[in-house]
Amino acid sequence: MINNTINKVLARCKGVFFDMDGVLYDSMGAHADAWSKAFEHFGIDFSPEKVYQNEGRTAHSTINLVYQQNEERMATESEIDQIYSKKSELIEAYPDAIPFIGAKVLMGELKDKGIDIWVVTGSMQDKYLEALLRDFEGLITAEKIISGRDVRHCKPHPEPYLTALHKSGLLADEVIVIENAPLGIQSAKAAGIYTVAINTGILEDCILMESGADLLFKDWKALME
Repeated sequence: MINNTINKVLARCKGVFFDMDGVLYDSMGAHADAWSKAFEHFGIDFSPEKVYQNEGRTAHSTINLVYQQNEERMATESEIDQIYSKKSELIEAYPDAIPFIGAKVLMGELKDKGIDIWVVTGSMQDKYLEALLRDFEGLITAEKIISGRDVRHCKPHPEPYLTALHKSGLLADEVIVIENAPLGIQSAKAAGIYTVAINTGILEDCILMESGADLLFKDWKALME
C-alpha cells in the first residue's frame, strides 16, 4: 500500500524539499538540550519535548512564544538577545552535527533522476548554512536554500514552502516534502504539498501524523527501504 502510494506521487515528482535539522542532520538532540538549558538559565521552563514540538520556528519566534506561555507577554529585544546568545554559546560546545547517511544517498539518487533538490529551514545561522553546502557539496546549492532570512512568517505558516515553490517554479503537486517536525509538516501541508514524515526525534508517531503527514517512516533506514 505504501509503495503504491509513493509510486503515484513519484510519477509526478519534479522536486523534493528537505527540512534541515532532524532530516538532513542528526542535530535536534543538541538543539533541544541547548534551548532547554538556555531558558533554564533565565529561570524559564522549556522542556526538550517542547523544543521538538516547536522545531521550525525562528529563534525570535521561539523565544516570544515561550515568554507568551510563561510570562504572558512578549520578550524584550534584550531578553531575546540574552537567551539566544546563551543558546548559541551552549550549542557551540556540542560536536558538529553529522548528516544522516540516508539523506546523502537519497539526494544522490534524486539528482541522478533529474529531480530538483531544495532545503527549507528556519535556521538563519551562517555556520549551519555554510556546513550544509560543504557537507552536501554537489547536491545542494546556495540558491536552492530557503532559510529563516527569506521569509517573514516561519513554520507552521506556509510561507517557507510557498517561497520554495515560487523560486523553484514547481507546482505543489510536483513536489514531495520530507519533514520531521509537527510545525514543518503543518507548513508544507498548508502549502498543498505531499509530505513524508521521518521520525528522528522523541515525539510519538501519532503527533506527526496528526500534524497532517501523508506518510511516516520511523527512521532513514525505513524510508530508504
